Amino acid sequence: MMASDPARPIHPGLFIRSHIIPKGVSVTEAAKRLGIGRPALSNLLNGKADLSPEMAARLETTFGADRRKLLALQAVYDGLKPTDGDQPVTAGAYVPSLAVIKARQFEEWATKDIEARTHLAVLLRTLVNSTGRELRRVDFPAYDNAERKGWDGTVEAGSASPWVPTGLSGWEFGVTADPKIKADGDYAARTGSVPPAERAEMTFVFVTPRNWPKKIDWEKSKNATGQWKAVRVYDASDLEQWLEQSATAQIWMAARIGIHSDGYRTLEQCWTEWSLASEPPLAPELLSPSITSHSSSFTRWLAASPDRPFIVAADSRDEGLAFLACIFSNSEVASVRSADTVLVIDRPDAARKLATASSGSVILVAHTTEVEKEFGTLYRRFHCIVVRPRNALDSDPEIALDLLR
Repeated sequence: MMASDPARPIHPGLFIRSHIIPKGVSVTEAAKRLGIGRPALSNLLNGKADLSPEMAARLETTFGADRRKLLALQAVYDGLKPTDGDQPVTAGAYVPSLAVIKARQFEEWATKDIEARTHLAVLLRTLVNSTGRELRRVDFPAYDNAERKGWDGTVEAGSASPWVPTGLSGWEFGVTADPKIKADGDYAARTGSVPPAERAEMTFVFVTPRNWPKKIDWEKSKNATGQWKAVRVYDASDLEQWLEQSATAQIWMAARIGIHSDGYRTLEQCWTEWSLASEPPLAPELLSPSITSHSSSFTRWLAASPDRPFIVAADSRDEGLAFLACIFSNSEVASVRSADTVLVIDRPDAARKLATASSGSVILVAHTTEVEKEFGTLYRRFHCIVVRPRNALDSDPEIALDLLR
């Protein structure tokens, strides 16, 4: 994100004043070089006027600015301004950068990975679950269900966040090279099939992992029709910025594009490693008895403020991590916290790096003594889970897994 605080996007005019116009160049001189009147530039720099595509192009030509990034900043700022009847937006949580992924890498992924379309649903689901506020429903069918009829995704949020609008939103997305064609088709289809009364209370969101220079023009033209409560568009530049607010999404996406994120894993990765270690692959049903026995107590711990690490004992650490991957899929547990907010920490320095994250923004899992020691300063700010071997001398677990049969 271009602002110094990634959780709080600023008006693009303030950014242009401090980062684009050279120091020592007056507003009058800058306006002259841009070929515009001084009042117009002054209004923009003071946050009293929006950045137009034409102005962004002038700033690029005259001062070397990146017009796409400036327009992306305007789009984020527009998304934070509450419309009539909307609740104010809650600023996003801060997380440190665990894997730096740029907009061009989203575009390359969409071009080269034949599974990008089905995996984009997983990325968006992870982003929404890990950064949304007061989420009541999140549904992004993925993998084998990615071609299910209906919306590509639906979200219901009780509170707005920088990327997830308040209320009900319907999401459409695609990886095609020309995002406008896909957006036009999806917009027309949904506008024609969703009753006007529902559209008046629903935000239409379109997402593409491509760079779409004219997305702002498209978004503004659709909003001007008044067919929906609001219309939003996110492209590769927006995904880059959104990813900065989600530790789990950073690690998930890094694995998709071949970036090594040493020290961190998602529960999905842990499940895959454990289940595929045998032939045929192990099934989640193996852990069902333990999940049935312990889901209620685990849910109560998650719902309360963090005050102690939660200990899970298993025959092996890998089995304990696989159990966590399954129990977060339990409907009772998932109603409180999503697996998309959980990170498995493999090294002590990785735990220390996450200490700067906003409190409660991520659930931390340790499976070694070295990492567990780092939780001594973290467990009152984050829900921390410790996986230990069943025969550990100092183990006094909340959950001791049943023997697998």
